[in-house]
Parts: sequence; C-alpha cells; structure tokens
Amino acid sequence: MILTKQVNKPLIMRKLFLVILLFSVLLSCKKEEENDYAAMVIGKWVNTHVNDVAVLTDEAFAFEYRTDKAQTYASGNILDANNKTWIENNSFTYSVDGKKITVVGANQFGNTFNMEFEIIYADQQTLKYAVTKFLVDNVEYPDSKTYTNKKITVDMKSQFVGTWYGKTTTAGSTDNSFHYWDYFADGTYDYYFQDGSGNWINKPDNEGRYYLYGDLMASNYTNDLITGGTGKAYECWNFRIEGNKMYWTGLRENGLITSFEMEKVAAPPAVSFK
Repeated sequence: MILTKQVNKPLIMRKLFLVILLFSVLLSCKKEEENDYAAMVIGKWVNTHVNDVAVLTDEAFAFEYRTDKAQTYASGNILDANNKTWIENNSFTYSVDGKKITVVGANQFGNTFNMEFEIIYADQQTLKYAVTKFLVDNVEYPDSKTYTNKKITVDMKSQFVGTWYGKTTTAGSTDNSFHYWDYFADGTYDYYFQDGSGNWINKPDNEGRYYLYGDLMASNYTNDLITGGTGKAYECWNFRIEGNKMYWTGLRENGLITSFEMEKVAAPPAVSFK
C-alpha cells in the first residue's frame, strides 16, 4: 500500500495570499519612494482647473518653482473699484518635504505669506494640490479647493512678437472693427484703432504690457476703449498660432467664450494725428 501525504490547500492559499500582499506593500513603498516630488515640481506651471472645473481665463495664474528654491507667482490683482492689473512676484521661497510644499515670502505690496500645499497628484505634465495652510500677515484664510496645473513646455515668444491685424469672432459681439496689436520683445505693445473718420490711432494712454506663459497671455492696459471704463485693467487669453494666423479664446462668466482671429502683417498702419 502506498501512503500519500495530505496537502492542506487552505493553509497554502493563505500563505500565498500573505506573500502577494507583502510584495504589493513593498512595491507600493518603493513606488512612493521613487516619486521625487521635489524634482517633479520644478518648472513653470499654469492653473487650468479649480475643483476639477475649467478656470475662467481671467482668473488663471502662473507660477514657477526654480532650482534655486525661489518661487515666482503671477496673477491678476484688484487694486480698487476702478483698477485691476496683472502682477508678477519674485519674492517667494519654497521647500518640498514629501508631498508637502511650503512657500513663504512677501508680495509687491509688502504682505507676508506663509502657505502649505499638499500634492494630490504630480507627474511631468500635471501638478494637482490642495491648500492646507494659507496665512497672509499671520491671518488664516481657509481654502478647501483643489488646483490642477499644467506644465509650460513651449516658449511662444518668438512666434508671438510682431504686428497682428484682426478682429473679434465672438458670436453676437457689437465690435465689428479691425485692430492692430504690435508686440515687442521687451514685453510692451502698442494698440491701434480707427476713429469715426477711419483714421488709425495709436492709443496714447494704453501703457500696454503683456506676459506669456506657454499658450496663456496676460495683457495689461489702461482705459478700456470698448466699454469706456477708466483706470488700469487686464485680460487673459489662451492662444494658438498656426503659420501667420493667431487665434485667441477666453472663458468668461456664465460660460461665454470670447474669441479673436488675427493675421501677422509686416507693420502697423500709418497713424493720423489730430
């Protein structure tokens, strides 16, 4: 008679399960260690979504985490009831500890900031975080929103600089006139419009300046010619350039999409003086 050894299958299965579980935990820990968030955050970023909803174009902001531990930040700022402007700030410093980003420093107005962000997701193209602390002059401003940002990988300045001629393509717009925009390499620009007699005018009080963050453009100007508003103002646009054509789009309040289409030309128009 041949004796056969009984195999305890449930015991073997439990041991196999424990081995697989241990391997999964070790693999997960290794993967977490491989996520070098300090390296991932370095670069230039533009905010695209808040709470996973596309942000209004004028409410977008841009920032950069540099290798020297400096952080720059750019956004629109309301100065008072009649003035708003786009401002870049170069006074912040940052550190990264695991998934926590700490940013401290002062803005252009002398306000001190102490901020902490918790990384929710990060890779070479996307950075999503939540705000865990936001102090301005030692006063806490709770913020429960999440922010999704895309990395800027293309410098569009060489294509953007030059003279453009075009008009709005926004459905239902009452502005049917053409305009010229002359963008210079130093970040300034001139804006041209036609008066009631058809004369081209280089808007004398424009005081224009523009900023590029990948395919986001922020533009400062003074005294809105279309609305008649006075004081400082700014607008943001997403743009794309295809050959000698440029297209602007902006997501505004109530889901309105505003747009412009323009063509690159050799020079601005000859102006008339009154």
